[in-house]
Amino acid sequence: MGKAALLAAAAATLWAAGASASELRVTVRGVPSADGDVKVGLYATPEAFEKRERTFGEAAPARIGDVVVVFRDLAPGRYGIAAIHDINGNGKLDSNLLGVPTEPFGFGNDAKVNFAPPDFADMAVTVGAGTVETSVTLRR
Repeated sequence: MGKAALLAAAAATLWAAGASASELRVTVRGVPSADGDVKVGLYATPEAFEKRERTFGEAAPARIGDVVVVFRDLAPGRYGIAAIHDINGNGKLDSNLLGVPTEPFGFGNDAKVNFAPPDFADMAVTVGAGTVETSVTLRR
């Protein structure tokens, strides 16, 4: 295969990869203050969520009300979503001695929390080609 053919094949591969990449826009609702950051983590599998091993993570400066966090160039698939308002900027969700979060948090599809995090299926969204928009409402 000649040099021109290899370059054409490489360009076609890159174009195809770019064409299948997606964007996920997560609107985090109910941010109570402009302190710290809003952090959103994506989990590609139930096992990754159980181990708290984010597949992707993004952050945006906090502001009162809604904050949009954008993930670009995602491979199509199903992703669990978890969000926190890291008020003190220490990079984690703080909790009290009983393990109850002291900073606002939420999950994809506003999945319910009953003394434990929700199931992956309840907090996951499907990302296909193009842009997908979803929201998470913070709770305390």
